[in-house]
Amino acid sequence: MPKPSIESLRLLALSGLLALPFAAVRPLAAQNTGGATNSAGPAASATGAKGELIADEGYVTPPEAITRLVTTPRDRNVSFTNPSPGARQYFMRPLSDGLPQLKYVGKAHHNLGGFQVDHLANRERALTMRSSVGFEVTEWSTGRKVTVNAPAGARVAAPTWSPDGKEIAFFALYDDATQLWVADAATGKARAASPRTVLATAVTAPEWTADGQSLITVLVPDGRGPEPKEPVLASGPMVRVNEGAKLKTRTYADLVMTPYEKELLAYHMNGQLAVVNTKTRAVRKIGAPGYIRGIDASPDAQYFKVTYVEKPFSYVLQVNEFGTRDVVLDATGAVVREVAKRAMRTGEEPGDAATRGRTAVDTSKRDLKWHPNAPGLLYLQVAPVAARRNGAAGNAPAGAPAARGDSAATGRRNDRLMHWKAPFDSTSAAVLYETANRITATRFNDAGTILFVTEQGTGGTFEQAVFLTENNTKYTVVTPRRGADTTQVRGGFGGRNADGLVTRPGRKGAPVVVVSTDGKFVFRIGSAADSATVQNTWVEKIEIKTGSIARLYESEASLVETISAPLDDDFSKAVIQRESASMVPQSYVLTLASKDAKPLTSNVDLMPELSAAVKKTVIARRADGFQFNVKVTLPAGYKEGTRLPAMFWFYPYEYENQAGYDRAASQNAARERRFPTYGPRSLAFLVTQGYAVVEPDAPIFASEGQLPNDNYVVDLRNNLSAIIDALDTLAIIDRHRLGLGGHSYGAFSTVNAMVHTPFFKAGIAGDGAYNRTLTPNGFQSERRDLWQGRQTYLEMSPFLYADQLNGALLMYHSTEDQNVGTDPINSVRMYHALMGLGKTTSLYMYPYEDHGPIARETVLDQWARWVAWLDKYVKNANQPKAPKAM
Repeated sequence: MPKPSIESLRLLALSGLLALPFAAVRPLAAQNTGGATNSAGPAASATGAKGELIADEGYVTPPEAITRLVTTPRDRNVSFTNPSPGARQYFMRPLSDGLPQLKYVGKAHHNLGGFQVDHLANRERALTMRSSVGFEVTEWSTGRKVTVNAPAGARVAAPTWSPDGKEIAFFALYDDATQLWVADAATGKARAASPRTVLATAVTAPEWTADGQSLITVLVPDGRGPEPKEPVLASGPMVRVNEGAKLKTRTYADLVMTPYEKELLAYHMNGQLAVVNTKTRAVRKIGAPGYIRGIDASPDAQYFKVTYVEKPFSYVLQVNEFGTRDVVLDATGAVVREVAKRAMRTGEEPGDAATRGRTAVDTSKRDLKWHPNAPGLLYLQVAPVAARRNGAAGNAPAGAPAARGDSAATGRRNDRLMHWKAPFDSTSAAVLYETANRITATRFNDAGTILFVTEQGTGGTFEQAVFLTENNTKYTVVTPRRGADTTQVRGGFGGRNADGLVTRPGRKGAPVVVVSTDGKFVFRIGSAADSATVQNTWVEKIEIKTGSIARLYESEASLVETISAPLDDDFSKAVIQRESASMVPQSYVLTLASKDAKPLTSNVDLMPELSAAVKKTVIARRADGFQFNVKVTLPAGYKEGTRLPAMFWFYPYEYENQAGYDRAASQNAARERRFPTYGPRSLAFLVTQGYAVVEPDAPIFASEGQLPNDNYVVDLRNNLSAIIDALDTLAIIDRHRLGLGGHSYGAFSTVNAMVHTPFFKAGIAGDGAYNRTLTPNGFQSERRDLWQGRQTYLEMSPFLYADQLNGALLMYHSTEDQNVGTDPINSVRMYHALMGLGKTTSLYMYPYEDHGPIARETVLDQWARWVAWLDKYVKNANQPKAPKAM
């Protein structure tokens, strides 16, 4: 059902207020590159083909050089990071057919409070849009590749390895149905696991049972009737009532709007939990249908923790904020116990934020999950005051407070890991582990004999190992690093832990800590502090009972190396990726002892024209002493001292001071050591058209006694002035031929710059918000509401200064923009205002798209409009033009 705002956009399109692309495709004539080397032919005149293109109401395409960069098959370059479970024999990747086609992005769907449904096929809309044509499985030891093709007439999504790594479950996506399929990893042969139709609207991937024999999913209920029909005639007005409740929400793009949409939501969320045997195709239904939002089966599939969405549904909150309850069902579908409940927020709780947070944390069950090696659930919970006791025996970490039972003396309560067995009542939970520190994570080894606990204490973060078969003896494996050590540690392919211990998928599906085959050692992966010049990566082996550390491997600093996962439990081999600023990333199998690396991939430079581009980092210095980095990309073959038309593209961030910015900038600098990659909408493509592309940092700083946004307009102006002066001094840009652009908050900032500075001949602003009174409860990092920060809100609203616009402004907006605060009405009203003021502007509304377009046709169309607009108003800025309205 189209929302009123979308309907208004369509009416505006029909009335001629904006251009709404349709299906015809017209190529843009080749254009002059302004001195850069290019194969394009002679330039089209600003009032000829380009002028016609700007007003064309069909989908158009950009110059050939940009079309190639947009549509280049990025999936040809492979990065192997996550091996299959079990023997870790295979790697899998989806097979893409390029950017999503408009027919998939534009397929009929419902937007229901952030719950997007491909209603014809009973699945989440994203599955349809982001689907693939198959999968490719690579056996790393031999290099053998096997293709899993999509079933005839279908596409595929949501591939999931079986616990033993021998099979892959996936959804087969037909136009009118979604089905469950399974493929053999060794042969690529696929078969339907069941002819039943899956309901993949909320649970969007299948889940294997621990024995690898069955799949748990949600099916369309038996006997489900037709989809509710929208009443031809409204039964009453749209009603919203608030009687004194204080409920601040963000400015949601999409909400459930009517009683009919509530019915529609219930229809598409109501599903049947089921276990499907992949060998016999037998289907075992679990319980009655319900509004299922999440499922989590016990390893033996005898119990199921199911999250249900609760009524009433809301008109003011999105579906992911509706009330929920978690219940445990047994194998017959009977409710054994309600284990958690989250009420829908209806107003602010009494007391301050600290009190509210403390109450919730102190009394609730945290991290509720199935025990991977024993019947029952695990959860974390602060101990009751009257039931405190000492922690597990063993050596205590230096600097960590010991477990104590005297609450009056310590003023704090112990934290516990609880083992909760059926029937999950108040008497069936037992303490598995207890500590005076705060527990932040728990994992086991694959055998289930060692419990690893991450604790946060007064001395920092500690990793404990509890030997469950040795009277719960505890050893401190990892202690906090101290002093000037800036080492970064990280976990492996099964997930990241605070301590950095490497994990992998266990034999029952849950992540487990990798323990050496002799049971004595664990591992961690880390790297030296990121910098622009060095980044060593290493693997360490830690003896569990002594904490002694031995370094197994350290990379060379000349390349950026990422160690993704061990290929055995002794970490003798691992899959890694190597790259540099000039070397395409490649995956290897590394033998750690010898440092021999066997190539797994043969990736190539997909965009040599961008690799050949000239890249610089320039320091911009403001008059008030602040300074920041400016990234500049110039056409290949650029000659020093050549002044080019320039396109700026930016996105401001807020910082407390120069030091805060410098820390962020140092992390960004480390990325420059990696091989550059470019998405389909990267502004770097403009170098092929003869532009200098300028991507500056745009720090907004706080002044003493003020918040950063209080200086927003001044800092924005000072930043841009400093950038232009710096690049003009280096004779890189023609300061009289400058364009500026950005997406989302960058679009908002672009329009602000154009109404508060005289620097730019043209601007491109996409999916932006231009009137801050339309986001009254906060935006971006601004946490004051409109009435607390009235002056700042008004000063930051370029809509209120539209009469001061300098330059020609191109706006684009996705008609189904789901981002908080960037409703398409922002662009519609800005266009309306600028047209009334006689400003040069255009607006392109892209149907079906969300916050950031993805359809091939849309992306190509945007590039065509951008190039035509910039060529007309920036590159050829000094040519006379006659006024024209449309």
